[in-house]
Amino acid sequence: MSSEPGEEAAEVRRLHTEADARDRDIRDLGEREHRYQNLVARLNREANVRDEKLSALSQLLESAEHELKDLRAIRDALTPPDLPTRPGLELAAAYLPAGAERVSGDFYLVAEGPEDSTLLVIGDVVGHGLAAARRAAFVRTTFAATAPFSDDPCQLLSWANAALVERADTSSEFVTAACVTYLPEHRLLRFAYAGHPPGLSVYDDREFIAPSQGTPLGIGDDPAYVEGSMRVEGPTGVLLFTDGVTEARHGDDLFGIKGVRAALSELEHPSPSDAIAVVRARVADFAYGTLTDDLCMLAARIV
Repeated sequence: MSSEPGEEAAEVRRLHTEADARDRDIRDLGEREHRYQNLVARLNREANVRDEKLSALSQLLESAEHELKDLRAIRDALTPPDLPTRPGLELAAAYLPAGAERVSGDFYLVAEGPEDSTLLVIGDVVGHGLAAARRAAFVRTTFAATAPFSDDPCQLLSWANAALVERADTSSEFVTAACVTYLPEHRLLRFAYAGHPPGLSVYDDREFIAPSQGTPLGIGDDPAYVEGSMRVEGPTGVLLFTDGVTEARHGDDLFGIKGVRAALSELEHPSPSDAIAVVRARVADFAYGTLTDDLCMLAARIV
């Protein structure tokens, strides 16, 4: 039975409507696909960027870890916890960094000199971080290498200065150092300073120093050092320290040499470890436990 014309027209309209709907769906699908393609492309780009950033961060982390290992190794070399046994001397040392991982140019050294003499050195490179620590390591190594050839502290300072100037010419990263030698056969104590705070007697807090502190190492070819010597007749002890001790702060006030003397006066004939312990404790109390610079000390008692 044939369809009526009206029904055929309605069917045609329905088919057109369905075709239009399919076309819209296809267009919608195309647009959706295009959006998804753009989204996937953007996510891939962002993922690549993140991968590049992650790779860069990983490289930075690896570099920082290597630098931290270098810093720790240099710090341990500059301030070893164990000191050698030397004839006629009892020794102690301490190093307290201002920050947990901070490394600066503070160092100390106990080395064997000629005729059973002993070299005591404490020093400080201006600045902080790996560059200062490496410079300190170079100076300390120079003192260790030259110690067997002279018991004259001025000569030892001159050799260290020559090595510094030859290595890097003059520099703003100069080095201060206190250099003391002890000859047990002659009971002779000799000392010299290159821009460094004076050593103190741990028994009567007098300074082992002339009127000035001399010229730091690394500034020029012919620096002027301050030197002196004394024959040891009775009990004698020497405390050497860096300016992290004297420049510890309490507001606008500095701990100073006065603070070191006051700390030592609390003890009668202290051992080197006792002298260091009391100064360290008084500095911490004075600065409310917050150091602005590293604290480094080396003490010796003549026995």
